[in-house]
Amino acid sequence: MRRFDLSPIRNHAFFFEVIILKIKRIAVAVMLLTLAPLAWSQGAFRSGPNERAGEWNLSLEVIYLGSENLSGGSEPGQQVSSLGINDDWGFGFAFGYNFTNHLALSFDMNFLRPRYNATLVPEDPADGAETFSHHMDMFNGQVKGTYNLIDGPITPFIDLSAGFTYIDSNVADRPPTTGCWWDPWWGYICQTFTSTYSDTRFNYGGGLGVRWDINRDMFLRASYSIMKVDFGKTSDPEFGMGRLEIGWRY
Repeated sequence: MRRFDLSPIRNHAFFFEVIILKIKRIAVAVMLLTLAPLAWSQGAFRSGPNERAGEWNLSLEVIYLGSENLSGGSEPGQQVSSLGINDDWGFGFAFGYNFTNHLALSFDMNFLRPRYNATLVPEDPADGAETFSHHMDMFNGQVKGTYNLIDGPITPFIDLSAGFTYIDSNVADRPPTTGCWWDPWWGYICQTFTSTYSDTRFNYGGGLGVRWDINRDMFLRASYSIMKVDFGKTSDPEFGMGRLEIGWRY
């Protein structure tokens, strides 16, 4: 069984975490600051046109990811490796095309950094289990088909999606390596690199929501969906995801 090097994570990990937190705050601020002036200046709080067919949509998302637990599976009473992923807030983007007033196809991408707690059980129980806690980087990319139930500016909708999930544990999976090169300005430079355990998996899911076409230029959308990630022989995590979107119509 793979043994993780639990030595200190890459030096830039804390810096990256601060940057992600700032980006999340900026995304929320942009949504609020953009909605207010445009809504009032363009008469947003009135019903928009019913026609969506032939439009392109671009949206900014605030996402809530629910917590999830998974394990490797085993015989009853036998200790197994397990992973508990905490809930988290993230952000994302989506763009798509409305073929008709009802049917749309889009691509959705989102970024999250949830905290997790892991227990790794070796093949030989005498070696003892290892436990640790850290933040993972998660990126989800999905192709999504949406069906709006009503022609009007306020409509419930259902969607189905499929795509991929990339996860970086931020835990070293091998000893660090050092590379050196010659820079014509700075001279001879050496830097240490740390490889971390990461994986890319297929995901799929579906959701329900409500869309409001505010006016000819903007829309709001709120939804709740389930995303399942295929991890092969282990139990497949099933994440509940809430979304609030502000979008632009073209």
